Formats: sequence, structure tokens, C-alpha cells
Amino acid sequence: MKKSLFIFISAISLGLLFNNQAYSQDQRSLKETFDFYVQSVQNENMEDLFSIVSDEADFFFLTSNGVLIDSRDGYYEFHEEWFKEDNWEMPVELHTINEGEKYGYTNALFYYKYHLKDGRTYCLDSYFTLIYRKENGIWKVIGDVCSPIKRYYKTDSTDLSYSSDQDYLFNIIHTRRTIRKYKSTPVPKEHIIKILNAARMCPTAGNQQPWKFLVIRDRKKLDLLEEKAGEWHIEKYRKNREIDPIELEKVRTSVNIAISNALSAPVYVAVLVDTKAKYSQYVLHDGTLAAGYLMIAARSLGYGTGFFTTFFPEERMKSFFNIPDHYQLICFTPIGVPEEWPEAPDKKDLKDIIVWEKF
Repeated sequence: MKKSLFIFISAISLGLLFNNQAYSQDQRSLKETFDFYVQSVQNENMEDLFSIVSDEADFFFLTSNGVLIDSRDGYYEFHEEWFKEDNWEMPVELHTINEGEKYGYTNALFYYKYHLKDGRTYCLDSYFTLIYRKENGIWKVIGDVCSPIKRYYKTDSTDLSYSSDQDYLFNIIHTRRTIRKYKSTPVPKEHIIKILNAARMCPTAGNQQPWKFLVIRDRKKLDLLEEKAGEWHIEKYRKNREIDPIELEKVRTSVNIAISNALSAPVYVAVLVDTKAKYSQYVLHDGTLAAGYLMIAARSLGYGTGFFTTFFPEERMKSFFNIPDHYQLICFTPIGVPEEWPEAPDKKDLKDIIVWEKF
């Protein structure tokens, strides 16, 4: 009898103990709930994370990119995609906590770091404000607002960092390509002006700014140029040489295809410089720099270009477009959407072209 009573009392005691533990978990403080949230994210544990996310319809999440997600399902899908990624970490620093009777919020710095395969680390420092509401005695997240502070890249080998804007600029330079065939997609006049406005900001001797940008959009004029450019090239090819008719026809066919592709863009710019400028000995440098700026600016808007001269000889182009004699043609470049972006050509190793201090 005493043994049975002891077992009965022990069972009641254990039951009370477990109920107290469950009650304790249900009654986490806001700070404990925040810690549980962070740990769930860092462990990529969807079940634990969504045990403290509201089931109510008034949930919202503002992402670091300014996208509003207004449902629990959307929040779930966001984290599901995120947790598929590898090589990331996110230290967290809690700054503010405010716990009321029914509502509360926490504000913390999240230091997201994603380790890229090229040895760099993408970093996003953000304030995260989590808004909570008590539902059946449990703090549940009902709102999540991300306020980005800084996006930057770091290399594993140094402590130097580069902003996302700086990294974007280097990426644009590295992905510029000479495009030899284009889609007919129109280029808005606003984009043309924006590109040329960037081109004119390049360095120039004595600030002389000797350039002119002749913009050609007339398709009939470009079609006529295609015909003439083919004739100019064959004429030059035949000059002072005997050529087999079969070989000549092959060359003509090849040249016509190349010129037709090169003139398939909707916009062309003849980059010109004034040889009567004050510092005329530098106009070639000034014009070449302007063409380079033009090509980088165009690439930033998704357009391809090309530093074309071979099929467009200067004297012929001056006559064709009625360009005054005192202007020199630097290049004739398309601006348009590429038929495709080609792979980067092989480049010399950097160590083969850099000389430190002296040869």
C-alpha cells in the first residue's frame, strides 16, 4: 500500500514537473523568444523558427531589397530558399528590446556574410526590427522589417572591403564586350543622352573637350551605309593585287555578313574630335578616352558596343555623313542589345603586365 502510494505521488510530481517545463517554454520572455528566433535561423531550423511565427493573416516582412511579403507562407518560402544556401553566417547583436503586455519589439544588428567561391565574402549589415504579439500566452513574430545599412565585399586575404557600388563598377568593366551582332530592340533617347553625358565626363587636355558625337538612328541611312561599306572594303582588298574570282566572292560574302551584323544595332555613334582644338596634339587621346567611357556607360545599361574602324574608313565616312574636314573619326560604335553576350576572351596574366617601380 505504501509502495503504491509512493508511485502515485511520484507520478503526480513528475507530471507537475513536465507541465511546469512546458509552461516555462510557453512563457518565454521577449528576450528569450528573440534568442530562440536567432538560434533557429542560424541553425536553419524551419520547425523551431515557425513555432514562434504568427499564424494570423496580418503578418508582414519587408526584405533587405524593399520587397514586401505579407503572408506567413511567403515568409516560409523566403527562408526555405535562403536555407538552401551554403557558406553563410550571421552574427547578431541585440540593441533594443521593448516588452509590453500584449505587444513588443526587438531591434538588432544582423551581420550577414556569404562566402563566395572566388574567395570574396559578400557582407550585408542590417538593422532587423522584429515585432511580436502574444498569442495564447506565447510571443509570436508578426512583423519583420529589414533596414540595410551597408552592402560590401571583403577578400579573405586582406581586411580591405569594397562597397556594392564599387564592386558593381568593377563588374561592369570586366563584363564589357565587343558585340558584333545586335537585336532590333529600340534604345530610348534618354539612354543615349545618359550614355553620352557620361562619355563627355572623361579626362581631356586643358579641359578642351574636343569631341562631337554624331548619333545615327535612321535605318535607311544605316542600310545604305551597309551597302557602301561592303563596296569600300572590297575596293581596298582588290587594290594593287590580282585576285581569283572565286576567292573574291568568298571574301565578299564574308565581309557582307560581318558588316550586316555590325550594322544590326538600332543606334550608332561616330566619336569625333576637333583637330583645331587648342591642344590639338592630344585630341586623339581625348577622343579615345571618351569612347571608352561611352562603352562602360552603355554596358551599365545592358547595351553592347564596339570600337569599329576597319569597315568604316575615315575619309569615306566623312563624305558619307558630310562630316567637316577638321574632325577626326575615332571610332564608329553601335549601341544596342546584343544577340548574345560572348564569353570573355583570354587575357594576359596580371603579373605579366605589371611592373613595380622599375624594369
